[in-house]
Amino acid sequence: MAVTMKAAAIVVAHNHPSGDPCPSEADIKVTRDLIRAGQILKIEVLDHVIIGHPGHCSLKAQGYFAV
Repeated sequence: MAVTMKAAAIVVAHNHPSGDPCPSEADIKVTRDLIRAGQILKIEVLDHVIIGHPGHCSLKAQGYFAV
């Protein structure tokens, strides 16, 4: 959708039904893959937010976007 809409940037979000918003290894890998793909497509990934209950986790705030 981001490509067809010619988006300049995206925010990725998903929920963890367990309620624990801590990122899994798969979440971290997918985030890094999305950042690399975004660099190729010139679509910046601004953040990846995981929604839990209660609370949320920003992978950017947790430092997973460091180069």
